[in-house]
Amino acid sequence: MKKNHPNWLNEIKVAVVYEPLYKMGGGELHMRYILEAFPNSELFTAYYDEDLVKKNFKNTKINASFLQKLPWRDKFRYIYLLFLPMAYKSFRFKDFDVIISLSSHFAKFANQKGVKHIDICMTPPKFLWQKDDRTLKKKSQLSGVNKFFFGIYSFFMNTALEDIWRKWDREAAQKCERIAAISNVVKKRVQEYYGVDADVIYPPVEVSKIAKYPKVNRKENWFLYLGRVERYKGVHLAIKACDKLDLPLKIAGTGDDLEAMKQLVDTLAAKGIVKFLGYVSEDEKYELLSRARALIFPVRGEDFGIVPVEANAFGTPVIAYKDGGPMETVSLENPSTGVFFEKYSVDSLVSVLKKFKPEKYTQDNCVKQSQNFASEIFIYKLQNYVKDTLQIH
Repeated sequence: MKKNHPNWLNEIKVAVVYEPLYKMGGGELHMRYILEAFPNSELFTAYYDEDLVKKNFKNTKINASFLQKLPWRDKFRYIYLLFLPMAYKSFRFKDFDVIISLSSHFAKFANQKGVKHIDICMTPPKFLWQKDDRTLKKKSQLSGVNKFFFGIYSFFMNTALEDIWRKWDREAAQKCERIAAISNVVKKRVQEYYGVDADVIYPPVEVSKIAKYPKVNRKENWFLYLGRVERYKGVHLAIKACDKLDLPLKIAGTGDDLEAMKQLVDTLAAKGIVKFLGYVSEDEKYELLSRARALIFPVRGEDFGIVPVEANAFGTPVIAYKDGGPMETVSLENPSTGVFFEKYSVDSLVSVLKKFKPEKYTQDNCVKQSQNFASEIFIYKLQNYVKDTLQIH
């Protein structure tokens, strides 16, 4: 390809490689904006859900590995995980100018000699490198066929195979031309686990779309937790803290620990304080974020955290655990858009909630802070990152 090219964006052929595509979430939205940034792009994934693709990626050319032809991918997910390195290594990228992988597991394995590869690292695989933060369940938390197959999967953990996986994972990262981490906290992990100095490109947040949503003049007197209802997300801290202070809390989302959290509310006799909303649509999510007094985000080890930025985009302040991505997105001053609790404990969160003064935070300041993470900025930075990598002038 010519190094001097006025229409380079339309001319370069981009292979976008992503993890298995079976749900819509922050990663999938991130991937969609990568595709949008490059008009002549195709998506490569180990396997995908046909209905989800028809609904959300109908105009995207999608290439799947041999795993797409195998049955019961949802039920056998832990077994399929064992074959993901092989699946991504099987792809060929003839006639492509650049590979852009968006990885949290093994998408970065899709290398090909002679084709420059940029990996956007959401995180090195936590089940290999950060077992304290791993989100995979314990066998006792599962049932039926999932319990059986998780047992087979777990058999390979803490063995020579896991050491081989780590070696493969490190080598795959080191083969990439460049790595762009989604936050400084992920950049540090990339350096620690892979020995690679990564750049940082923050994920896209739909700030412009949110700006078109009607703003409320006055926040309502309740707090919001929005996200997966899992213990590792700290939902129990929010429940216990709000119960102690008799502060109304709405919990929006589903997850494997939903019933356990409902049981916790029953045990605390806090049904009058805590309300579970279950799955919410995008419009319902927007309505909640715009009206909440504040978002409570009690997550440890968050890679980036889109929800706090979305809350700010609605003019809503954030109360977050002082760790991970929110430390890069929530501003304590100039302008102030949220506050942190220092220790991962109920008492620490209670202390912050007691002192929380909503009048300290203006909607305009929150919105201004969120604009630093707008999708338009992401697209601009990624396009120039690729341009620089390919040495296009």
